[in-house]
Amino acid sequence: MTVKKTFSRTTALIAGTAMLLINGVIYAWSIYSMPFGAGFGWSSAQLGACFTVMLASFCLGGVFGGAVANRRGVRVSIPIGGILGCIGFVLCMFLQAHLIWLLFVSFAISGIGVGFVYNGVISAVVPRFPDKKGLASGVLLMGFGASSLVLGGLASRLIASPGFGWHLTYILTGALLLAAAFIGLPFVLPPRVDRDTHAAAPARGLTPRQMLRTKRFWLLFGSAVIGTGFGSGLIAHASYIFVEGGASESVAALAVGLVSVMNGLGRIVFGMLNDRCGFRISLLADAVLYIAAGLIAALVLGSSAVVLVVVMMLIGACYGAVPTISASLAEEFFGPTHYGRNLGIVNLSILVGSFASTAAGAIQTSTGSYAQAFYLFVGLEAVALVLILLLGRTKSIEY
Repeated sequence: MTVKKTFSRTTALIAGTAMLLINGVIYAWSIYSMPFGAGFGWSSAQLGACFTVMLASFCLGGVFGGAVANRRGVRVSIPIGGILGCIGFVLCMFLQAHLIWLLFVSFAISGIGVGFVYNGVISAVVPRFPDKKGLASGVLLMGFGASSLVLGGLASRLIASPGFGWHLTYILTGALLLAAAFIGLPFVLPPRVDRDTHAAAPARGLTPRQMLRTKRFWLLFGSAVIGTGFGSGLIAHASYIFVEGGASESVAALAVGLVSVMNGLGRIVFGMLNDRCGFRISLLADAVLYIAAGLIAALVLGSSAVVLVVVMMLIGACYGAVPTISASLAEEFFGPTHYGRNLGIVNLSILVGSFASTAAGAIQTSTGSYAQAFYLFVGLEAVALVLILLLGRTKSIEY
């Protein structure tokens, strides 16, 4: 057997984190869309619908990217993602007030591209840490989640700059997505084994079709949908929740930043917990903390802004845990052979859970408060807790 030399797994982890930091700009949508409301007269509902399309495209890009990576390798799927991400942002240069459909097309293309890169990086790097899958997933996804805070802040200043503006900001972002894919690729490539040796090696893992037939997948997927929905549904309205809780707009903006920081830290902490104590303990801890934080937030809403900020930070940490643990379990449960494709399907939970933000907004509109939204998500998380308990009782799958 001949294995071609590659960079160390630590180098791959650092490079992969940097690549996902750049690709996480899709979560800075609120900043990138700011010029279009005033400049083109597009409503918040239209811009919100575009974000939903982009998020859906990101999830589908993960599925298709996983299929390409499984057939041709990440050395093909990651560059494709970088090219698509770049094309999407550059197309926005041609936007005009009567061309809102082009905004949807542009960000659908970018979303697919980011999904390709996201899936490729995780499926290339995480398997190189069989002893620390949770930590590796947590570090990578911390980079992805931190993008809205790091690059989002930079984009905000560039867009507001008279000498730069949103046109050049979009071109720069597209160039960064392209550069990240091609420059970072050599550092994250897994060790290459000779083709004859690879062909002789037995397959280890379930195909997507086999995975979909297992009880483990549906229990994991169901709990991930609820966990993702709980976090994203409330974090999307975080600034409004803080204002309802009595915070000023400036304090609310600071608190949103703290929630983002905790989101990133939660990915590392829960990833390490998953490595040390196993998925049962880490998922149960996440669910219990979610429920406790949600109940406290509902009870103190409007009476204690400080406590509200603290529990929302905890919700941010719990939200960060969900994709981290799911990325680790996709390989642990279903094997390494089809990891990229299976991970893409597991991450469709992000798409399903994203509709929770619409539900939270509708509840606030009808009741005038987010309290009932907290109670709704706490109830759903109790269901997730049951799913996690059932998941812990399932037998390991032999492959």
